[in-house]
Amino acid sequence: MKIKKSEISALKKYVRLTNYLSTAQIYLKDNILLERELQLSDIKPRLLGHWGTCPGINFVYAQVNRLIQKTKSDFLFVVGPGHGFPAIQANLFVEKSLTNFYPPSPSVPLRATADFVQKGIPYSAEGIKEICSKFSAPYGYPSHSNPAAPGAILEGGELGYSLSVSFGAVLDNPNLIVACLVGDGESETGPLAAAWHANKILSPKDSGTVLPIVHLNGYKISGPTVLGRMSDAEIMKLFEGYGYEPFIVDHDRKGDVYAQMAETMDECHKKIRAIQKKARCGQDVEKPRWPMIVLRTPKGWTGTKFDHGKKLEGNCASHQVILPEVQTDIEELKELEKWLRSYKVEELFDLKNGELKLDSEVKSLVPKKGKACGSQKYAIGGEMVRALRFPSLSKLAHRLKTQNQKLKTQNVELRTQKTSKRRGVDKVSNMKFAGRFMEQVFKLNKKNKNLRLFSPDETYSNKLDPVFTQTARSWQWPIKNFDIDMTRDGRVMELLSEHTLFGMLHGYTVTGRHGIFASYEAFTQIVASMADQYAKFIKASRGVPFRKPLPALNLILTSLLERQDHNGFSHQNPSLISSMMEKDGDFISTYLPPDANSLLVTMQKIFEVRDALNLVVAGKKNLPQWLTLKEAKEQMEAGIMEWKFASDKNPQIVLVASGDYVTQETLAAIMIAKEFLPKLRVRFVNVSELTALGVGDPRTTATSKQLDQFFTKDKPVIFNFHGYPQTIKKLLFDYTGNQRIKVNGYEEEGSTTTPFDMNVRNGTSRYHLVWDIGDKLFANGGISKTKHKEIETAIKNKLQDHHDYILKYGVDPEEITNWKWNK
Repeated sequence: MKIKKSEISALKKYVRLTNYLSTAQIYLKDNILLERELQLSDIKPRLLGHWGTCPGINFVYAQVNRLIQKTKSDFLFVVGPGHGFPAIQANLFVEKSLTNFYPPSPSVPLRATADFVQKGIPYSAEGIKEICSKFSAPYGYPSHSNPAAPGAILEGGELGYSLSVSFGAVLDNPNLIVACLVGDGESETGPLAAAWHANKILSPKDSGTVLPIVHLNGYKISGPTVLGRMSDAEIMKLFEGYGYEPFIVDHDRKGDVYAQMAETMDECHKKIRAIQKKARCGQDVEKPRWPMIVLRTPKGWTGTKFDHGKKLEGNCASHQVILPEVQTDIEELKELEKWLRSYKVEELFDLKNGELKLDSEVKSLVPKKGKACGSQKYAIGGEMVRALRFPSLSKLAHRLKTQNQKLKTQNVELRTQKTSKRRGVDKVSNMKFAGRFMEQVFKLNKKNKNLRLFSPDETYSNKLDPVFTQTARSWQWPIKNFDIDMTRDGRVMELLSEHTLFGMLHGYTVTGRHGIFASYEAFTQIVASMADQYAKFIKASRGVPFRKPLPALNLILTSLLERQDHNGFSHQNPSLISSMMEKDGDFISTYLPPDANSLLVTMQKIFEVRDALNLVVAGKKNLPQWLTLKEAKEQMEAGIMEWKFASDKNPQIVLVASGDYVTQETLAAIMIAKEFLPKLRVRFVNVSELTALGVGDPRTTATSKQLDQFFTKDKPVIFNFHGYPQTIKKLLFDYTGNQRIKVNGYEEEGSTTTPFDMNVRNGTSRYHLVWDIGDKLFANGGISKTKHKEIETAIKNKLQDHHDYILKYGVDPEEITNWKWNK
């Protein structure tokens, strides 16, 4: 389709304006519009920013605007090269998104935090000065995309997340197209490379789509990119192999690159709508070949071409700040002024009466409020949140059976009896209860289409397969007649790439929907950096006037290290817990529910809270059950609770457990210890929530005084933890009683062994805890040297017997596998 000359003229003018504003942000603190000759005093004292990618961003942004104006389609613009923020901010200013979200406020800043002060931005020369003088200045605007920027759902520039986040944003948003600008340097990262396969699980019927635009400017910071040195034939084969229909737009080809790109954008939009129409009319679209664009333009395009004989444009030397001596070098200053004046911005707008009035052709590319990329509702996901409906937990809960207990006085049996709960007797898979919960949540929210499960690992193995009674795995490529639980419109996103699915969850959540990412514990560390970036996005969103609370981003860690005995040492890794416990304790929590009812309560809570990042650590093998649903809810309130049924009054020692497997070991240790010491008085405390602020929910449990209620003021404490001991030690560092506490946890000891031997190797077993009890009591004068030695000898023998048994039989002894609580 031929593009009108007026459209090409408008595009070129628009890009001239945004290129000028991008350059001015990097260099100028004064004389922003060159109303006089440029002077050294006009230059910023620190030159920061990445010029090389800005022209390409401006070029694509203008083309997207043209398509919005022509088709009235909803577009978001996600930029992988995040340090091209001067270009993003230039466009946000021109389209009035900055002024709309930050209206002029002469006296009071709209946003004042420890990060930066965000003032009103008038659509005038004053507004241009604001964005330019404050770019990369102290308490000014960052050099990368950020939540204070309207339209931003990703910071970009960090490890290749742009494509996966874009795919997540379009899920269940059938009218949305995300134009995702992928950097060619970014394309060399693993997360980006794997994300190309997201097209295999994106339904054209129920979701929008992503238009990937790979920007081949050819260079990274100090050398060429891999894609940049590939031939067109190689590029075509690569992306055709990924299942796309690639189009190449090349600055060096015959024909105007602006016309090339406009024609290609039109063609891509036409193909996108054709695929969607076919699917939405009931036809089966197998292997939809979504279009994508490969754009070749020079790095640093339209900037200074040479500096002291060194090639800049079309070379890695233009990656960041070019003319680096412009603060002191008169020749470079003249070159900068020549460069800036080459854009002839005086032709592009009128500043009469202080207001900015755009040239009519430039204005023709500015979408209306609500349609511009910076003001799309999808990027303000908090305004689109719909709360989930939840099932009755009482109908899903595990019911502890009751048993009669005969009362005895001085070993004389009485006839009277009391009824108690059969705690620690029934064994079930906690994760099966999570699966049943998710099954019901999918059922209750089917019409809303605002819930998805992201499962890079086995949904079946992780016991979440009950969801398949309500939905299936999304799959757009061939489905064999023997494949199960796979449909075109499934809501379970399963792909063996943690990076891709976590990125999709990020995009899905930040656009206002609910999801959960479930994976083997050992593999979740792969996405630690992505979780960190999401946490930073949430934190930076606080105080931004237009950002509203978002659903929590939820991870469930299962296939835990204690049961990775068969897979071996490589599959034993609780590092993500430690990583998240370094972060903000007021909105990042790690939950370690000890049983099925506790997990049910946790699952509902993580979907109810807003602006949070939640880790849930839960085993999938059969484990003893301890709490009623009512008790589980009570513990959830504080994140820590004394279990009365396992505790004595006036305790001599306190045992604490955090984690389901270690809870079992700790309670088993109490039973064994009382065989040695029948009169021993123990308090058992369970911790089910951790944050960087300490153990328990930070709203109710943080101070030393509060912890004394659980740990006592002076008794020895043994803390048995699922993860690394140092994680707990750091959390308790400020607790005044920390010198009384011995922490056991995963000591990076593992092998191909038996489940119980994993506890033995790391000192978290019941036998090690009994040993610790003996040591603590002896040190406090609670038992004699003889009794201490007796316990020590007996435990050594037990550990040796265990070692010999598993070598001979290959499994744990029956006293371990069939253990029951009978206190």
